[in-house]
Parts: sequence; C-alpha cells; structure tokens
Amino acid sequence: MVVENMFSGIEVPTRIVFRDNRNYNDRIGMGIQNKTGPEDQVPAPACFSFFSVSWLARGNGSYENSLTGQCRPLAAGSVFLRQPGVEHRVHVDTGSGWLEYWLHLGNFAWPFFRNYLSLRDDSLTGQFAPSPEWFSRFDTLMDRLEASPEDALLERAMELCMFAADCVRRTRGGGEEEDMIHRGCEFLGTNFAENRDLRTFCRRNGWGYERFRKLFTDRVGISPNRYRIQRRMAAARSLLAQTYRSVESIAGELGYCSVFDFSAKFKAYTGLSPSEFRKKAREPYKDFFHVPLNLIR
Repeated sequence: MVVENMFSGIEVPTRIVFRDNRNYNDRIGMGIQNKTGPEDQVPAPACFSFFSVSWLARGNGSYENSLTGQCRPLAAGSVFLRQPGVEHRVHVDTGSGWLEYWLHLGNFAWPFFRNYLSLRDDSLTGQFAPSPEWFSRFDTLMDRLEASPEDALLERAMELCMFAADCVRRTRGGGEEEDMIHRGCEFLGTNFAENRDLRTFCRRNGWGYERFRKLFTDRVGISPNRYRIQRRMAAARSLLAQTYRSVESIAGELGYCSVFDFSAKFKAYTGLSPSEFRKKAREPYKDFFHVPLNLIR
C-alpha cells in the first residue's frame, strides 16, 4: 500500500500541542503520536466530550462503536472520528508501529461537522491517502497553533476545523450506492413508533430488496434489521440519560407495546433496567458545570 510504504523504516518523533481557552472549559490541539506501549491500550469502551479527527499513518488496530455495534479494522490510511458522547474504543496493535496524526477540535465543533457534512453514527471511519502538501500543511498548522497568542486562538480553531473538514470529505464516497446507504440509515434510524417495511421502502425507491440488504450489510457492517434495533436502543439510552421524561413516555415514543415490554428488552440489550441505566448515566456529572444543559432545571 502506498501510505504504508511512505513511513516504512522512518522514525517520526511524537509531538503534541494543546491550547486552552481560559474563559471556557475547552481546548484545541494537534498531535503526531507514536503508540507502541502497553499504556496506549484502552481496556474498555469509553466516551468523551470532545470531537477529534485522526489519520493513521502506520499500524493496525480496530475501531469499535458501541452505539452501532460496528467493529471496523484500522490500517495505514484509515481515518477515524471520535464523536462526543458516543461510547467507543480504538484498539491499538502496539506491535504494529502505530503512528497517528490527529486534530482535537474541542467541545464545540461536532454539531457543525454532523450537520454540514451529513455525518452519521455509523460513518465515523474512512480511508484516504494524503499528498506531500498535506503533511506540510499539518506541520505549518501545528507551528501556528503553538506560537499563537491567546486572542488569536479563534482563528487557529477555524483553521483546524477547515483542515479536518477537508480530511473528512476525502473519505466520502458518492454516487447511487452512497445515496442508498444514507437514505436507508435515515429510514431505519427514525420514527420508531412506526412499523417500517423495508421491502416497501426499497420498492418505492426503485431498488431491489436483496441488493439493498447486501449493500447495507457490507457498508455498515450489520444487517438493516439489526441497525434499526441498535438505533432504537440508542434513542432509548439518550432519552433516559438526557431527559427527565418517564420511562412510560419513552417506551410509547419508541413504539413499544408497554412499559414492561420496553423494560424487558432494554435490560436484555444493556444488562440494566431503564431506571438503573438512568442512574448510572448521570454519575459522571458531579458538578453543575458538567451537567448537560437539558438536565438543568
């Protein structure tokens, strides 16, 4: 592979630059990082408040998305995104010479990337091969970030976002198949109270059912039916963790025939009852400033 050959036998020193905004609990940063020791292993999935974009120059591993149940292989040339609030795990094969270029965009950038680049929970990995100019631009941005006065950090944050957006765009495919996946995810991942018929959906769009099912499974990594189940449970977890709505109200919105049916299926899926999950989900928020805004009454 071209990308892998670019870094074969080359030692690239680790370099990390972070800049903090003193008026707000946030920061932006960039890094070129070797991950070759046991301390670089993440033992279990975790979620973070920030958004970041990483490009893997060398090495092997995997990206596990707890929200969608996907496990994507990572190799030289892979791009992976850390979505705020989504439990995931990046497994690093520390014997593979892992070398990662990353951009840390803080807590503010994710909604813009999600909305303007139409990012989905199941499309957080990709692939692209940078040009030599890309590496030169990366180094220049890191130098500018490190040397920037605090009152110019807004401009640096905008530059990092533009650079990250370009990276994400390069991983995106196009054409009919990408449109099929995008529209299929919207159909399967919304309106859970409706009994949605996939065959009818495919027929209405002029697609063969078997072709769509196979394409979806190949691209997303799970079957359409499994995807809908996981998105439904993801919606349940979000509503339990981020609102004060009753379990009965949530069950009704998600299309369960009763609160008992919802509770039983939720516990079978997560290992916790809805009330147990809600209590555990709020444990990290120990003070006012870390409570999601929609939980402040």
